[in-house]
Amino acid sequence: MDDNYEERVQPFADEKPGEPDGLSTSSLKKPDLRAAMKLYLVVFLLLLVFGSLAQTWNFEIGMIITQWVIILLPALWFLRRYRVNWIEYGRFKALEWHFIPVIILLSASFWLLNMAIAAGMITALMEFGYEPIVVLEPPATLQHYLVYIFVLSISAGICEEVLFRGTIMPAMEEKGLVPAIVFSSFLFALFHISFLNLFSTFVLGVVMAVVVIKTGSLWGGIIYHMLNNFYAATYLYLAGQQEAATEIDPQSLWALLPLAILAGAGAYAGLRLLANRSKVKPLLQSRAGGWLPEGWFNWMLIISLLLFLLMAMLEMAVGFSWFGSL
Repeated sequence: MDDNYEERVQPFADEKPGEPDGLSTSSLKKPDLRAAMKLYLVVFLLLLVFGSLAQTWNFEIGMIITQWVIILLPALWFLRRYRVNWIEYGRFKALEWHFIPVIILLSASFWLLNMAIAAGMITALMEFGYEPIVVLEPPATLQHYLVYIFVLSISAGICEEVLFRGTIMPAMEEKGLVPAIVFSSFLFALFHISFLNLFSTFVLGVVMAVVVIKTGSLWGGIIYHMLNNFYAATYLYLAGQQEAATEIDPQSLWALLPLAILAGAGAYAGLRLLANRSKVKPLLQSRAGGWLPEGWFNWMLIISLLLFLLMAMLEMAVGFSWFGSL
């Protein structure tokens, strides 16, 4: 943990007369891992029940409801509930401009790297009879593409970052930054309820968390998230196929190797630049307590894992046409 951690994170705002609930700040517990996990589980359940129904009814409107109502509002309520100093606790600070080129390099490199890895995984599964699932229909018009930019890039970039990197992760930082990064990123990966994208989403969460901490600004994660999803939406529009570049000829899979090497080099260079431009000391120095925060394994995580496994099994069942063989 960095030496200035206690000065940087002031979880409570000054007490003011007339606060709702009639509670003083001294009577409130500091937001911790258990409180963050309760918030996460509630939002996860709302996503699976109401978010999925809304998106089935109308994807674009459903995504707007999911992001701005189901994801963002509970996060804002949590911050209000514990009366935290938003700027310090969630790093709601201005982003220094010299980080922008680094974020662009990192986001592009890791997106390409994750695309290559995902393509290899799905191509391997196709050898065993897996049929790629069309998650998103490609936007057919420029107007539809712009709607995707707002829904997938802007909305998700803001709302999901406020929840995960601005609300959940800070509640886990008391025992070290690295455990908070790892566990909050794992929850972020589960939240996207896809077995095939579990690893790539976890990596995405880790990199965005590192960017937020190293830049000292949640806007670093928001911009990164927006760019990552912008690349995906643009790929959909230009390629005219499903989001994950799934249907690749196994014979041409080796053609992705140079792209993966180039993306890996860009990712390494971006991380080095981020470290050099940041005032935060190396994060691995905060790993004294281990890779996971104390109390990480609890009943809320078990429920979340069971829900994820249920949805992952459904994803595999559809891809392998298990239902059709019954």
